[in-house]
Amino acid sequence: MKHILIVDDEPMVRMGLAQLVRQCSPLFRTVVAANGVEALEQINKQRPDMMLTDIRMPKMDGLELCKQVLEMNLTVPIVVISGYDDFSYAQKCLTYGVKEYLLKPLTEHELYPVLNKLLLQQDHSVPISFLKVEEWLERVESTIWSADLDALNGLMDDWKHGDIIHGIQAQQLEQIIADGLKILIKKLNAHGLVTFTTHSSPAQLNTIPEAIAYLQTELVHLYNQLFHWRGGNQKSLFEEAKTYIDNNISEELSLEEVAEKMGLAPTYFSYIFKKMTNETFVQYRMKKRIEMAKKLLEIPHYKVVDVGVTIGYQNYPYFTKIFKKMTGCTPSEYRNKLGIK
Repeated sequence: MKHILIVDDEPMVRMGLAQLVRQCSPLFRTVVAANGVEALEQINKQRPDMMLTDIRMPKMDGLELCKQVLEMNLTVPIVVISGYDDFSYAQKCLTYGVKEYLLKPLTEHELYPVLNKLLLQQDHSVPISFLKVEEWLERVESTIWSADLDALNGLMDDWKHGDIIHGIQAQQLEQIIADGLKILIKKLNAHGLVTFTTHSSPAQLNTIPEAIAYLQTELVHLYNQLFHWRGGNQKSLFEEAKTYIDNNISEELSLEEVAEKMGLAPTYFSYIFKKMTNETFVQYRMKKRIEMAKKLLEIPHYKVVDVGVTIGYQNYPYFTKIFKKMTGCTPSEYRNKLGIK
């Protein structure tokens, strides 16, 4: 006997879905709830084998319900049945572990294959952490955007040999890859600079190695699209970052501002910036400021105080301290060495 929970705030829809499910198989038993709060009460009484839920409901909507079920670490297949054909809803649903997103009105021809597929998978598969998949996708997005092929290959190794897909069935993996690539494309295109595309997947990926090979091919394809777009001036992302810092050296730029300009998370930008330049963001900015200060000090009519302000140091004693730390002498001593009074 399979216990299926149906959640919808419209009584007629609720009853209609329940009848449709029971007609699918005499082994299906249905329980209904009018909103997310009632659904959690039912789940606490008896864990269902599957949950069908609407999105927009009073008290607690379907998205919050899916999120709470995920946080309870329940390996319950969830199917969203909604009247809203909105990709943002579907994307959010995937984040919360939803297996299918179906549109109302629903017929047995659309519902029954999903019921049979998911209940069959439940009998033969292992639970997948969608939070881990989402985290991995965020790292992939940053890596592609930073054009770091070595890091991208490292992430693929994590996928192949890590525990994200340990014990997974090929059919499950195929669906996760398809949904994951859609989300990744949406994230990359949100930068608004390049229009990324993927190839159509093969008609069927019958084995885990085939699915992984397809995923790796598509990630490299996305990397190449960005690489070719940047190929016109042969500038890497971090050359662009350094140019942006240099052009705004007198401004109080923060790491977060530059990272946002480059379209990367601050922590990832900081890590890669140091890896590429052997300097932290602060060290690089300080070095460039002092280099500019030296050039200005070589101009006789420039006052030493004005030099500090020009390169972004409003506090003259602090400018003197930093200059001496970087050069071994004060700005005035540096000028004296040049024979400028």
